[in-house]
Amino acid sequence: MRILVVEDDPTISSLIETILETHRYAVDLASNGQVGLDLSDAYEYDMILMDVTLPKKDGVSVCQEIRARGNTVPILLLTALDSPADRTRGLNAGADDYLGKPFDPEELIARIRSLLRRSNTSSTPILAWGNLQLDPVSTTVTFADLVVPVTPKEYALLELLLRNSKRVFSCSAILDHLWSYDGTPGEEAIRTHIKGLRQKLKKVGAAADFIETVYGIGYRLKPVIPATTALLLTDTWEKFKGQVYEQVEVLEQLAIGFLSQDLQSDQQAIGQNIAHSLAGSLGTFGFSLSSELARQIETLLTGYQNLTAQQRQWLFSLVTALREELDKPMTTSDSHSFEPHITIDILLISADVNFNSAIQSMASERNWSVQIVPTIVVARSRLQNYRTRSILLAAVANSEETLKLLVEVNKHVPPVPVIALADFDVLDQAMTQLGSYTVITSTSTTDIIEEIFGAIEVAESSQTHVLVVDDDLKVLAILQALLTPWGLKVTTLSDPQKIWEILPVAKPDLLILDIEMPIMSGLDLCKAIRNHSDWSALPIIFLTAYLEANLIRQVFAIGANDFVNKPVAGPEIISRITNLMERQQVQRLKAAERQRRNDNHAKSTIQDQVQMALAAINHSLHSLQDQAIIQDQASLEMLQEAYEQVNQLQKLLLKDN
Repeated sequence: MRILVVEDDPTISSLIETILETHRYAVDLASNGQVGLDLSDAYEYDMILMDVTLPKKDGVSVCQEIRARGNTVPILLLTALDSPADRTRGLNAGADDYLGKPFDPEELIARIRSLLRRSNTSSTPILAWGNLQLDPVSTTVTFADLVVPVTPKEYALLELLLRNSKRVFSCSAILDHLWSYDGTPGEEAIRTHIKGLRQKLKKVGAAADFIETVYGIGYRLKPVIPATTALLLTDTWEKFKGQVYEQVEVLEQLAIGFLSQDLQSDQQAIGQNIAHSLAGSLGTFGFSLSSELARQIETLLTGYQNLTAQQRQWLFSLVTALREELDKPMTTSDSHSFEPHITIDILLISADVNFNSAIQSMASERNWSVQIVPTIVVARSRLQNYRTRSILLAAVANSEETLKLLVEVNKHVPPVPVIALADFDVLDQAMTQLGSYTVITSTSTTDIIEEIFGAIEVAESSQTHVLVVDDDLKVLAILQALLTPWGLKVTTLSDPQKIWEILPVAKPDLLILDIEMPIMSGLDLCKAIRNHSDWSALPIIFLTAYLEANLIRQVFAIGANDFVNKPVAGPEIISRITNLMERQQVQRLKAAERQRRNDNHAKSTIQDQVQMALAAINHSLHSLQDQAIIQDQASLEMLQEAYEQVNQLQKLLLKDN
């Protein structure tokens, strides 16, 4: 957790910094009130410790300004002025607690922990992920009841990953969360801490990749395999198991043919294609060793046209080992698959106990789950850890925090609908431009639930549509099983030549292409799509069994947005699809905002021109009247009519704006 300490006495600030870092908190220091206020605006702190008597801006004033800006971060005031009047003044300014100087270090830590618990009362005290547990109160880490001796930075890193289990953190994001703004090391420090944590966790029985590297993105805790996704993969395996055994029989015949030197000319190429297919799919089903054996068979058949006697014997051994591995039971623990995070049907932001109870009762009739949070700040944190279908805002207390929430949910794909029970006038006008926001005036629970139901239907009807093109039916079935539980609509295509028939009908939001396909490769297909006026901007992710640098450069050079390695790992492909679609959503929002600004600028320019014309006509009218140039009443009336027409045009423009 990250704490800001605002203290002008260097001795005291150094002491507090030492105490906090000993208890595994990241610390930023500020020596005056203005710097403290600026830092609180620039960074999201978990807590602020602040002296009352500060240069430039005193602590009470800083506290008042922080609260005025809608920031609900816990604030603990420190001061030698410990009279009842001083405490009352600080608490009235918005502080959460007050500690007099000199203070006892243990009391300071106890008050900090109390405030942190109080600021997020709905969160689980013990953070857990499988057999890993982190206790924020005692700051201890255990795995299967064995203590893991972590350093302060390793502890902070684990806590960050546990509190944000939905996110993949890049090195720069980790640095921003865990280091003070003036003491940030290089990204190599993150990799060192990750390596150290993995080694310590492995010693107590965790998997070597318990902290998982998502290639090209960052780090996350390796997702736990739930029963539902494992069941989907098991069903898929049962469907294709017979086909896999037939392919292995072909490889066995090929290996025997090599040994007896009785081989048809095309058998080696057939065996190479089969081995490539098995290497790209078996790992996802949990047969990691089988996948590696198939890859070695493919390499052997690809690299040598005429195998030596030793290589033939090696091929026979590899195929025999492959058969033995596939005869073992399927183990989903190795499949790298995972399920969506817990789904919340309604995230309710409300402190009204009676209202909350009524909503929960009505939602239960639809078998909907409801999670209640007291503030928008807490709601935003929940969005990081749960798949949320809708947000019900019982009251809008702070328009700035509401706007932050709306901006955030509009980045989701599809956007999360927000239903507010509030006076529309309370909200900032900018909020009305965010499309997933609805205000209703009815207080009937039935009406509210119906409104939520309708909003969810509209939002989920615009679910992301993924088109997967791969000649391997096993891979298509795997991706269908992995992506569908995440609310993605999936269309599969095994014949790349039919792409131009499918695109206008399916109208996908994203395309997943295999690189190696017969007749038309994924690379050629990508080039053709990028040159097509209707589909040139379609996001494309490649599937590849190889990670050669030249191939990856080629993939990006022809216009691909990303790639995923085979065998497909659930966490990786979901993260890449989510990140890519969210970037697309952000770009659309930015484009819409630019268009709005351009339109406003154009209207403003026209208004300025009209205003200038109006002023010129008005000036001419008065000038002519003053000089008594116009004697003809008809001419005077004509000039006045022109003035009125321009005036009406200006009013229309203002109204339209």
